[in-house]
Amino acid sequence: MSESPGTELASEYSARIARDLEVNAQEQDRLATEIAALEEQLRAVRENRAVLERLQQALTPQAPVPAPGSVPAPGSVPAPGSVPAPGSAPAAGSATADADTDAVVPHQRTEPAPNRRAVPKQGPAEPRPSLVEAVLAYLAGQREPRSATDVAEAIRAAQPGRTIKTTVIRTTLENLVARNRARRTKQGRAVFYTLSSPDGPETPQAGAGV
Repeated sequence: MSESPGTELASEYSARIARDLEVNAQEQDRLATEIAALEEQLRAVRENRAVLERLQQALTPQAPVPAPGSVPAPGSVPAPGSVPAPGSAPAAGSATADADTDAVVPHQRTEPAPNRRAVPKQGPAEPRPSLVEAVLAYLAGQREPRSATDVAEAIRAAQPGRTIKTTVIRTTLENLVARNRARRTKQGRAVFYTLSSPDGPETPQAGAGV
């Protein structure tokens, strides 16, 4: 005779409940193990804290306790009987001493110190190159001929605090040409200058104007 549907459903539920109870028991065992481990860690941490607190107390200096009968510090409350009674005469020489003190030591007026900013010490200024040296140095770094205006603008840019006129630069260049240290070339009405070849002096072009 086969079982009724109600009996089969009860058996299925019973088996499922048995499995859930087994899983629940396993979960309880796992949690109990973790709780025991955490309690052990907590105990170790508390012991470490107690040790650290004892070390801190041992290393912290304690304030000295004044001994009984020691002299009170200046500014403390005077002992009973030290304050003169009302109407009593001051001690001999006390008023005179106070008057002398006021006369000798006048009231000094305290003024704030001026706000002085530390000025950094400046070293000796570097000597500027002469105009001839500056012109020769500029021409030495150029691969193409340059006009007197180009040379003047370059030197003014390199030495901002120095007033240099283009006419002075042109005169300096012509002097270098006369001494065979520079070479003059003309392109139309424009005049250009280059550094002379180091192989030997070159004769400046005759009839070339400034």
